[in-house]
Amino acid sequence: MSNKSTESKNPSRKFGPLSRASQFFYTKSNLITALLATSVFAGYLLFFLTGKGKAFEVANSSIKSLGTSLGFGQVEILAFLAERSDQMINAYINFNQVWDSLFALIYGVMYVAWVSILFKPYSKKVGVLNLLPFAQVLFDWLENFSLAALSKQYLADGTISSSTALIASTSSSIKWVFSLLVYGVILVGAVMRIVGALKRRSQR
Repeated sequence: MSNKSTESKNPSRKFGPLSRASQFFYTKSNLITALLATSVFAGYLLFFLTGKGKAFEVANSSIKSLGTSLGFGQVEILAFLAERSDQMINAYINFNQVWDSLFALIYGVMYVAWVSILFKPYSKKVGVLNLLPFAQVLFDWLENFSLAALSKQYLADGTISSSTALIASTSSSIKWVFSLLVYGVILVGAVMRIVGALKRRSQR
C-alpha cells in the first residue's frame, strides 16, 4: 500500500530517461530560451561554422560539400577528396568531428525548444514528440564520423570502405528526412496554437 502511494507521489519514477528529458524541455522551454537558442544557432553558423568550412573549400569544385546533399555515393566521396590536399582533408576531418558535430547539437536543442513551446499544452497527448529533433542530430553525428573515417582511410591508402560510405550516405538521407519531419511538426504546432488562440478569442 505504501509503495503504491509513494509511486503516485513520485510519478517521474515510472518514466524512463526519454520521458524525463522530454518533460524537462517542456518545463524549461519558453520564448526567451527558444530565441536565445536561435541566436546561438545563427551566430555559430555565421561566425564559426562558415569560417571553418573555408579551410577545405576548393574554388569551382564540382562537389562543395557532402553533408548538404541528400545522399551520395563512393564516386562523389572520392571526387570530393581527390580535389583536396592532405591539409584540407585533415581540416575536413576536424570539421566533421568537432565543429559540425557541435552545430548539430546546437540546432537540435534549438528545434527541441521550439517544438516544446508549441506543443506544451498538448504534452500529455504527444509525449516525447518534442525530442524528435535529436533523432536528426544522431544521424548527423553518424554521418560526420563516417565521413571522418573515410577521409582518414583515404589519407592512409587512397581508398575508401564501401560499407562505411554506405553508412555515411544512408545517415545523410535519414538526417534530411528527419529535418523535413521536424519542420512539419513545427508548422503543425504553430497552426494548432494559432487555431487555439482564435477559438479562445471567439469564445470571449
